[in-house]
Amino acid sequence: MRLGADLISIENNNVQAAAGTNGKSNRRLVGWKAIGQSLGCTERTARRWEKRSLPVHRVPGGSRSSVWADPEELTIWLRTLPHDVQASLRAELGDVPEAAALAAVPLLAAVPLPAAVPQTAAALPAPADEPRHVRRLWPIAALLLVALGVTALTMTISQRHPAAAATVADAPYDDNSQAREMYTTARFELSMRSADSLAAAQKNFQQLVDRYPKRAAGWAGLANTYLLLREFGSMPDAVAYPQAARAARTAVTLDPQLADAWLDQAFVAFWWQGDTAAAFQAFKTALRLDPNSARAFHWYATALEAHGDFNESLQAMARARALDPGNRAIAADEAWIRFGLGQRAEGLATLERLAQLDPNFVSWRAYLAHAYLILSRDPDFLREALAAAELRGQPEVVAGLHSAAQQFQTGGRQAMLDQLSAAEAAAWERGTGSAVVVAEYRALAYDRAGMLKWLAIAEARHDHNLAALRGFAEFSTYRDDPALREVLARLP
Repeated sequence: MRLGADLISIENNNVQAAAGTNGKSNRRLVGWKAIGQSLGCTERTARRWEKRSLPVHRVPGGSRSSVWADPEELTIWLRTLPHDVQASLRAELGDVPEAAALAAVPLLAAVPLPAAVPQTAAALPAPADEPRHVRRLWPIAALLLVALGVTALTMTISQRHPAAAATVADAPYDDNSQAREMYTTARFELSMRSADSLAAAQKNFQQLVDRYPKRAAGWAGLANTYLLLREFGSMPDAVAYPQAARAARTAVTLDPQLADAWLDQAFVAFWWQGDTAAAFQAFKTALRLDPNSARAFHWYATALEAHGDFNESLQAMARARALDPGNRAIAADEAWIRFGLGQRAEGLATLERLAQLDPNFVSWRAYLAHAYLILSRDPDFLREALAAAELRGQPEVVAGLHSAAQQFQTGGRQAMLDQLSAAEAAAWERGTGSAVVVAEYRALAYDRAGMLKWLAIAEARHDHNLAALRGFAEFSTYRDDPALREVLARLP
């Protein structure tokens, strides 16, 4: 067993260091073993995560396995991942004792150990003149020191963050390596929030619940996937919401203490069923079960904003961003909430800056389209709406937007809004559109009678977007209109 020797030679053989001209360290992690040790996972796991955007570089002219990585790039990459994905990466250590010991190496430097325990095994090199039988004991001693370090680390984490320690111990599918791999892969795909990644996540979660139907985590993940497919993919609300409701209900039945399952139920209750009382009760249950869930605060914030509770919404969103500062969806929703609250210049500038940094993320392109339409910047609206529809994989929406663009060229804004209204009304007739959305277009066209007509239809047919009517910025011109105020007063 070469563990002791490997630990001692990490700095000598696997890390190249050179001082840059600016005084910054130019350390490189050379080889998959060093990269895995830096991440706190096995070499095999590091190789697998290369396919998921792990920033590694290949040595020119070298073999396929000749790779190196910059520690700072790895740190930045880790920080940009959602917290649950970071946990998933750490959870992929496998069942090999050597892997578990190696995983402790990069963590020992970050957590102070008791004075009696050296910081690393490398602090105890074997003297060259030691008898051979004594030198053979050094690898064993190194392993024991690492084990002591792991124990001290675990105790420190448990004392400082008992909830976090319990979460790690109770991670889903820890008793089944195959199921764990499928689950962590699906969670990562879910976090990417693209049409393709969500389709892959749906497939993986479906296989997971088919194989392990009594495990709640898979059902909750499937529910979450359906909810995101309607926002970031092309799945219609009428298809996605019922599927999500079924999966979330199954998850809660299997594990009433699973916060994610309650969160999915809350989302369905608010945005599809229009049951605000049940929705907010489920949100509070999810937050009670997991008070450090960024997703729970995020979704709670968007529901509060749609319900007209603007100050509470911003407070909840700030908490979500503090818990997961690298989450793109949270940043996009916060900017849109600020735009809707009247901070239009600030909200729009944030969305435009984010879209420049990452033009392939749907949320800010979709929000920019809404903002530009409200501001009568119609060419910008058409550009961003087309971009969002293409990213979602919605060919029918793309075709409708091309028709709207033609109407704009020939008849201006009014003709474009008439075309958008007609297309949404036709979708409503087919069961895939929303009467509230038609009312939005009529409001923007200053067609008060048309707006009130479609809002009346929405009330009569229990349109699922009614619950969010208070938060729609498109109706801002009519906020003081007595007829609209009566509609708002009838909302739960």
